[in-house]
Amino acid sequence: MSLEKGCQVAVETCMGVHENDSVVILSDEASKKIGMGLRNAALEATPKVRYFNLELYGERPLKEYPKPIKDATKDATVTFWTAGSVKGELETIRQPFIKAALTGGRHAHMVDVTEEIMETGMAADYHEVSRFTESLYDKLKNTKEIRVTNPQGTDLTARFEMVKWAASTGINHVQGHWINLPSGEIFTAPTEIEGKMVVDGVLGEYIGERYHHADLLKTPITLEIGMNEHGKVKNLECDNEELLNELEEYLNLHECSKWVGEFGLGTNMYLKNLIDNMLQDEKFPGVHVAFGDPIQTETYAGWTCPEHLDMVLTHCDVWLDGQKIMEDSEYIVEF
Repeated sequence: MSLEKGCQVAVETCMGVHENDSVVILSDEASKKIGMGLRNAALEATPKVRYFNLELYGERPLKEYPKPIKDATKDATVTFWTAGSVKGELETIRQPFIKAALTGGRHAHMVDVTEEIMETGMAADYHEVSRFTESLYDKLKNTKEIRVTNPQGTDLTARFEMVKWAASTGINHVQGHWINLPSGEIFTAPTEIEGKMVVDGVLGEYIGERYHHADLLKTPITLEIGMNEHGKVKNLECDNEELLNELEEYLNLHECSKWVGEFGLGTNMYLKNLIDNMLQDEKFPGVHVAFGDPIQTETYAGWTCPEHLDMVLTHCDVWLDGQKIMEDSEYIVEF
């Protein structure tokens, strides 16, 4: 699939942009070509399209939310974020932008998107991804306990009581909702989670830009998670001392930074391999866990956090209330 076609899928199929919509696209230099592609696709449906490049407003990380973007977002009914993840901007730019976007519109979050993603992850049949995701959601919303293991040594048990699962299907035509694109995942903030988690997949945020899947295969990360306080990191090990120090620094930025804020299952069966980009890799069939912010707008969790660090596990076996639904990160049941 071409970049142009990927932009059309995002605008037309996923976000359903129409003639009455007012669209705001927020980009940076690295994603400028993608942002402009989305702009061109959106202009096919509506003349009300505004494009912004973050780097025209100062050196990043930006300390303040630029007023022109803030003003434009107030009237937007559809928004796209394609800019990259920069340390220090989650709280100052990204979270305020999303909050403003959801006040009167629907949002597509594409942080760190690349041309490769537009040509691969956006090539999925999102009507089929949506069908499968919704079917699994119907099963998950009544699930009380999920167990995850893998050959690397993971053995996690997560429990869910009175939680709200969020299904990111790839189709978002409803005001007040947001999705990641590419899409295909179901997630929530677990009530409890405990056990051992061995990560050799992919890391999110700016850490994932420095340490890739190949690095984690050589020196996986082992985390011991305790049941108290939302599932808190009790111990962290990694033979890569530099990576270990960086993770310890991130997880200690705030007390909540080491709490498990998200437990998710990837549901995009069209993805065939990890590409070292969390935006797409968390949609790969399997399990991802994030420390920090529980994405309160979607999960209705009773707490928030300035940080959110995703980690993708590989070769997972998964049981829902004792029923095995995944083996070696492939779904083995039909929903």
